[in-house]
This record gives sequence, C-alpha cells and structure tokens, in this order.
Amino acid sequence: MSDARATPDPQADSAFGTMVALTDTVAPWAIRVAATLRLADLIAPDGASADTILKGLEAAGESVHPEAVRRLLRYLASLGVFDHDGPAGLYRPTRLSELMREDSPVSMRDWWHLDGAMCRLDRTPVLMLDAVRTGEPVYERLFGRDVWTDLAGSPPLAASFEKAMAHKTRISLDSIIEAVDWRALGDVVDVGGGHGLLLEAVLRVSPEARGIVFDTPAGVATARAHLAGSPVAGRTGFVEGDFFAAWPNGADTYILMNVLHNWSDDDAVAVLRRGAEALGSTGRLLVIETIVGGAGDQRSLARLDIMMLLFCGGKERSLPQYEELAARAGLTVAGSHPTSFGLAILELRPAGSP
Repeated sequence: MSDARATPDPQADSAFGTMVALTDTVAPWAIRVAATLRLADLIAPDGASADTILKGLEAAGESVHPEAVRRLLRYLASLGVFDHDGPAGLYRPTRLSELMREDSPVSMRDWWHLDGAMCRLDRTPVLMLDAVRTGEPVYERLFGRDVWTDLAGSPPLAASFEKAMAHKTRISLDSIIEAVDWRALGDVVDVGGGHGLLLEAVLRVSPEARGIVFDTPAGVATARAHLAGSPVAGRTGFVEGDFFAAWPNGADTYILMNVLHNWSDDDAVAVLRRGAEALGSTGRLLVIETIVGGAGDQRSLARLDIMMLLFCGGKERSLPQYEELAARAGLTVAGSHPTSFGLAILELRPAGSP
C-alpha cells in the first residue's frame, strides 16, 4: 500500500474557498461594528493613526478596548474597507468606508448600525431553519412582536427603517421617472409614500399635477418634514390612514412602491382591493416592485425573497403571480415598464376597462 499523498484537486480547493467565503459571518458583523462606532467618520481624508481613532472614540463617549479596536481596524483594512499605510501607521478612507460616513451623500450607515431596524432584520437568518420548516416569519420569535408592531412601538427604530428605505428610493428615483411619462398620469396619490421622495420627483416632472402622500401618522409626519421646503410643497397634500382601509379617492393615478412584497398573497390582494375601490372605472394603479425572472439582479432578488420570508412573511413575485393577485382584486395588468435600476412598474387598471 503506497503512502504517497493524493494529488490535490484544484476544483475541490476552489469549492472549499467559495463555501468559506459564502458562510463567513465575521466580515458582516465587523462592518456593522465599524458603522456603529462611526470609525469612518474618525478617519480624515489624509488618514488617521489608530491612536487618533481611539482618541476620537473616547471623545465620543465610546467605551472600547484599545487592543481590540486595533485588531478590528487591521481586519477591516484586510477587507479593503480602509487602506492601511504600514510605514506611516495610518488608516485611510476608501470607496467602501465612504458608504459608512454620516455626512456622505451615499451614506448607508443606517443599514448597518447595530441599534437600527435593518440590523434587527439581519439577525433573523439565525432562525432560517424554523422559517423553512413552517413557511412563517421568525422576527417575532427573536424580538417578541411582529416587525410592523415593533416599528410602530419604537420611534427611533421606525426612523432608522424609514431612513434606510429613503436611501433605497433615492437611488432608484431617476430610473423610475425615466420609465414612464408621468406628465400623462394626472393627479397622484402615493400610497404608503412615507418620506415623500417619490411623489416629489413625480410632481417635479408634472408641473400641472397635484399629489397626496397617504400613510400612517408617522409616515405623514416624515413626509411633511421633507416636503416643507420643496418647490412642490404647494401642490402636495397629506392624508393619514392605513392602506388596508379606504384610500383617498378621486385621483387619476395611485402608486404602490415596495409595498406588496411585504405581505402574503391574501394580504396583498386585500391591499389591491382597496386600490380597486379608489380607482373607480378610469383610474390606474402603478405597482413598483422587483420581478422574479425580470431584468433585475436575480441573485440579489433571491436573497431578498428569503429575507422577506424571515422577517415579515412577504415574498418577491413573478409577473404571472402579480397578474393573479391583480385578477383576484378585480384588476388587470395593462402594462409593464422595466426600469434601468431593476425594478418594474406594473400598470393596473380595473378589469374590463378599455
């Protein structure tokens, strides 16, 4: 029997490395710790030493272990989150760390802050097995109440969630405005419009139109604050309510952006039925969502679909699935407009309308 070692299998080594990368849990939480401690804000454009960063943490009232911070910085530099100039002993910002700066126009710090709503959502995969076995969300098992009740009961948590959603809307706005001729859509109600960013963008390109943000009291308060100084403020109204109850009627166009994927099929149909009631015989409802099998990044969409299962019991859907939901609500999908951002704008009209 030979004692020669077997020839290494390059494909097996590659597969192992890929699986190690896919199952890594250190980098995601190291980045969240860095965002929570505001490390990126403590590093000047020309760099900062570990000692300078530690002094900044102390001045901010953060209680940390100096050696542990140094080890964290070294690890983050190995990931490319910061650059490290060894001879000078300086950490310098990168395009990645720019995303964590509070004052950056592209800041996503609220997505990674450990005390924020998005980080609570990111903890739900630890119970993925339960969700797969039951088909039910697991957020309540972790935090004691379902996600929407949790957000409603904590203004700071709700504010962090709204800020993260505003970022998501902001980076997709141009593609949405380019996808359809908003000037032809008349007066608009943004259902669940929150911060009012989408309605503001629509009214900017529709100078004759008026618009309403229809949302919870907290959402309306956020929209009022954002739109108070906007050039479209004089053409904007606000209605507090619940999209499972009656919607404001009389508008030409209603918008639902990133709402239906938060809900089960039955709940989504209940929302759409309220839309059908408000539309009358001539209105239209624009549903803005990512589409399974559509033009977007399907890997990211598959990940998002799992997250929807975990935290709220919602789902990402294909065009035929949206057509089925619309039909159950007495509506029909009259058109689909893809956007360059990967979203689709589905035009729903009352069934039987021309």
